Amino acid sequence: MTKIDPRRSWARFETRLAQEENETVRNLIAEVRDHMKAEITGQMEPLMATLTENPVYHFWGHLPEMLLEGQEAVRGFYADMMSRGAQQFEVVTQNIIADTGRVVTEGQVKQLYLGEEMAAMGLAEVNGEALDPSAVYLGTNQLITVWPNDGKGKLVGEDIYFGQPIGQHLERVTAADLADGFEWHEKWVR
Repeated sequence: MTKIDPRRSWARFETRLAQEENETVRNLIAEVRDHMKAEITGQMEPLMATLTENPVYHFWGHLPEMLLEGQEAVRGFYADMMSRGAQQFEVVTQNIIADTGRVVTEGQVKQLYLGEEMAAMGLAEVNGEALDPSAVYLGTNQLITVWPNDGKGKLVGEDIYFGQPIGQHLERVTAADLADGFEWHEKWVR
């Protein structure tokens, strides 16, 4: 089995949608699924179409706390992510809790990092071995995301909570560890 396959990210949503009886809640879960799918597959316009005119994003945990407000800031954030191939992460969703005001997802996020990125963050070793700046590492982190909506079916943004620092769960990977169709970004070729 591949260690990371971004397309698995929305499978749990399909199961949850089939179980939901409330149409408003079902539509909101579908909007979160569509947002995640557009983000991970690098489709900017469908991604932005899931958001209100003034989205707000909060990031808590392993990153310095970050706030994004407005379409321009959010679009810039996603454009940067997509230009680096960083949108190709996998979200292993274990729980989806939803009502008419929000969806809350809980699970893990798997993402690729260059060794040089990890070194720039101050990491010197991985699993007791010296960090290789030319290697690619798979990081896994606990993740809770709150997806509030505007009452009309559009997402107001995301409140993202990371459970651990990035360097806590890393393993070295190669292209063979990735799903078929994963775009091995030029920055990862060594």
